[in-house]
Amino acid sequence: MEVSAGTVEYRAYRPGDERAINDGFNEVFGQARSLEEWRWKFPERPEGRWIMLALDPGGRVLAHYGAVAVQVRFGGAQLRGAQVVDAYSRSEVRGTRVFSTCYQRFVGSFGAPGGLSFIFGFPGRRHYEMGFKVLNYVPITSVPYWVRPVRRRRSLSAWRYGVGEGFEAAAADDLWRRAGERYDVAAVRDAGWLQRRYLGRPGVEYVHLAATRRGRTHARAVARAQDGILRWAELVWDGEDERALDALDVALDRVARRLSCASLELWLGGDPAAERALERFGWERRPCPLDMLLVTVPFEERADMERMRRSFYLTMGDSDLV
Repeated sequence: MEVSAGTVEYRAYRPGDERAINDGFNEVFGQARSLEEWRWKFPERPEGRWIMLALDPGGRVLAHYGAVAVQVRFGGAQLRGAQVVDAYSRSEVRGTRVFSTCYQRFVGSFGAPGGLSFIFGFPGRRHYEMGFKVLNYVPITSVPYWVRPVRRRRSLSAWRYGVGEGFEAAAADDLWRRAGERYDVAAVRDAGWLQRRYLGRPGVEYVHLAATRRGRTHARAVARAQDGILRWAELVWDGEDERALDALDVALDRVARRLSCASLELWLGGDPAAERALERFGWERRPCPLDMLLVTVPFEERADMERMRRSFYLTMGDSDLV
């Protein structure tokens, strides 16, 4: 079906658009995502839905540019950033300006002031080089990918830290209050964010682990088993004692064996102390198999890209891939 430029409507999301958006996503990406999962991914609260659409006269979505807003600690400030997700165009408008115009309308409608301070995403390098440059994305870093096999070893700190499974909001908030200042640029990983990101997803189970000592949590992990791999999606550590990380690492081995996983994967950047500890525990940094980049577009001066390059704290949980 041919679509002329004059018949395309560009506008922001309205309630009721979700079915057409999700149908387009499923067609373009060959998925069968439910509307329930779409609503989890694009929550109405607390930040609202940041979505721009290109529609044909019948209301069919031709292109979609959406982002999920998140509060980001940026030095002493807190900014509203957003992760770009589900960007797509249908085959009949590829090679036209429909998608790039949809992106430009997104920027014009949602960029600061009063909107988003910056957006970020994770395109593969090939896609970035083939087309994403026209969107003015600023490359920040390659994805910091870590891996190790599942193996049995004795903990260095079993006598000092206990590791339990489950999620406790008060303990998560207490840990973030103490740990947040360690991360110069990072999504605010408080209990509300963790609940939205990991507890409400339909049909997906995450394992929550907390390393505690004398009733206080010193490190938290979230992991998910996929295709025989335990993907360590989230880490918050107060930096006091690397033996808390050691206790989590040993506990993750137990989880991996229980879920029949042969290896573990992790994204981790922006925390040199944790990275050094993981190297001592047998983790190895390798090129990301998906050859992905962290890219961003700033909309205001406070979203300092050089600062992001130096210190953006990055885990798999900052993406939508786990």
